[in-house]
Amino acid sequence: MGSLGKRTGGGWRRSLVRGCAATAPLVSALLFLLLPPSALQATPLSLDQYESPFAAVAKKLRPVVVNVNTRKTFEHPPINRSPNEGLFRDPPSSEGEEFQYPSSASGFVFDGAGYVMTNNHVVDNADEIKLQFMNGDEYSAEVVGVDPSTDVAVLRIIGDGLFNSADLGNSDSIHVGDWAIAIGNPFGYLGGSVTVGVISALGRRDLDIAGGSPAYQNFIQTDASINFGNSGGPLCNVGGEVIGMNTAINSSGQGISFAIPINLAMEIADQLIRNGRVVRAYLGILPQELTPDLIEGKGLDVRDGILVGQVVSDTPAERAGFLIGDVITRFNGEPVSDVARFRMLIARSPVGVQSRFDVRRDGKTFLIVAVLAERPDIFTAEAVRDKDPENWLGIRAVNLEDEPEISRNLELDGETGILVLSVEAGSSADRAGLEPGNLIQEMNEKTVRSLDDFFRIRELISDPQKPILLLVRSQGVTRYLAIRP
Repeated sequence: MGSLGKRTGGGWRRSLVRGCAATAPLVSALLFLLLPPSALQATPLSLDQYESPFAAVAKKLRPVVVNVNTRKTFEHPPINRSPNEGLFRDPPSSEGEEFQYPSSASGFVFDGAGYVMTNNHVVDNADEIKLQFMNGDEYSAEVVGVDPSTDVAVLRIIGDGLFNSADLGNSDSIHVGDWAIAIGNPFGYLGGSVTVGVISALGRRDLDIAGGSPAYQNFIQTDASINFGNSGGPLCNVGGEVIGMNTAINSSGQGISFAIPINLAMEIADQLIRNGRVVRAYLGILPQELTPDLIEGKGLDVRDGILVGQVVSDTPAERAGFLIGDVITRFNGEPVSDVARFRMLIARSPVGVQSRFDVRRDGKTFLIVAVLAERPDIFTAEAVRDKDPENWLGIRAVNLEDEPEISRNLELDGETGILVLSVEAGSSADRAGLEPGNLIQEMNEKTVRSLDDFFRIRELISDPQKPILLLVRSQGVTRYLAIRP
């Protein structure tokens, strides 16, 4: 039966083939007689039917993406600027000689009036900025405003007329696994490159980024290939809408890059265009992560929230009644799970408006209402001098003799320097690693014995963008910290 079945089956298939071949001319003749001529015309397949959807995104976005070419002046050779810096500069002929350093990154037009978005680190300290479109058109550009806290910068094309601009998407509606397309100028000379991947994670925070980590982080993580020179370029969805701005890469790993969500970037851009600066809200506490050890050590009955490690005097937090040891579990109804998210929520809140905090204290839940103030500008030395000369760069310090009890408790008898009482969360000093209880003994290689020395040396600073070098002593150990204003 088995062999009969095989033969029967095979013979049937062969007969069918022969039958179709024999009747094919007859079928063709009948179709020719019965069908109208239009139905018999061949319909060639369109090449568009085979085109990748990413090709359509590239066609749509490439005309609005620009190469951002800058020229910066340095007194000394820049170190570790990029892997291809040797292609663009020669070493100075003598030590201390000023020389110009050209570099190139990416950006995109987001408003037809000629506004271009890129990263702050792309245009930081730039003496000259040129924008080049993919068709070769080149324009000069001016800086409208920058925000180092998020690494966002807005430029304006110098020229008349309207420009094509990118369609902006909604970064709050994206998901892990969505397509992600990056367009930019990798390595400074491969303009218009398109790479494709997916969104691999959302809400990345507390990243240690070479060259300076933004204080406020909420990055999109993608495995779309992004390289040096892609900074400032758009990250798009499959519909050709910009969902982020490429900002940072993981130089020690493959397939991990980071972009600023476009909703956050546009919040910053709108303020920079409207006011020339960014206004952020400020509470006035030093928040700490609620770790398992802290929960156990303090005998807390909550698992989620942030711990108030310090309440800064004369701030909204002090006026509202916050105490050291409070655990903030909700802010305006939203759960608070980590410090980075809490800082972002505070910073993006309106100034002068009541905000509600759910606080856990001594086993009870309290509602605290605070009116948030505007965060002091800690990134511009001149502005801080005008506002609060004793809270420069986020540092609040005193003479040792002014706090004898603290000095005794810290066993600082016989030591010299000024005592750091507090460091503002998210400030330049905080990001550099300065901590309360540290002694500042030198600034820019000049001895600091008192606050008068500190303020006098500060007034000698001529370049507000240059890192400030501190020699700090803590628990008998000295170390240097570089604080970038």
